[in-house]
Amino acid sequence: MTDDHSLMDIDETDEILYEVDVELHRTKQSIYLFQYPIRPYYRKYDETAFTSARIKEKYSLVEMDLLIDTQSSNYYSARGKQFADSTNQENKNQFFNSDHMDKQMIASSDSSDGDRYFVGLFDSITRHLIICPLKSVIQFRPQFNYLDATSSSTTNSNLTKDASFIDEDQMNTSDNEQSGSESEENKPEPVGSLVTMKFEKKESEYHKKKHLQSYNYYRQTRDNERWQDLICIMNADSLDAQRIRQQFLSNNNQSGATN
Repeated sequence: MTDDHSLMDIDETDEILYEVDVELHRTKQSIYLFQYPIRPYYRKYDETAFTSARIKEKYSLVEMDLLIDTQSSNYYSARGKQFADSTNQENKNQFFNSDHMDKQMIASSDSSDGDRYFVGLFDSITRHLIICPLKSVIQFRPQFNYLDATSSSTTNSNLTKDASFIDEDQMNTSDNEQSGSESEENKPEPVGSLVTMKFEKKESEYHKKKHLQSYNYYRQTRDNERWQDLICIMNADSLDAQRIRQQFLSNNNQSGATN
């Protein structure tokens, strides 16, 4: 076996410039790392205005609604109005804020456990490094659930229209059946009737454990969790972001939420 130090390229003559203290903070608020895998690096969300944001903290699900510039030369106004009209008609609550598609929703489609990673800030005044563990690493992608709801509603309406076309033979058959049913209603009802009862079998501990580990149970509990509203501070150079960093570096740190 070889010595561990022999596997490392260590220069004994390399001078140590200075040493810093490392302090571990465990904040009350959760800290997440946001990633945008399909967003170009030169098109950041720092200057983008968000209308709303929400989170399901237990399952690390986040949704954010960002504004779309409807006055841009790259915006297809006719198609944007078409999307808004069809979507607002099918949704009980108006999804878009105007008669055009004026916002887009991005949501976390994938997340990984962040216990192995830390976020850190270096305090140049006291010359020490403050690190805090991440709860989760979240990846955002555009979501088009409102279009799925519109398409499914259109399909159901088409099926309803197809079902309205009934042949005359079927109408006559249904009339005969109706007349027969009316004659049967005039018959006296029997005094007694046979009732079949079924008793539900008690679930074993093994099947109960499998049920709690199933994806259907996970999806049901995930969907039942209520959304909590968030405030988006996307610009790292803003005064609000600087205030959060100062709170993070302070000795009386009570919350360490950062983005």
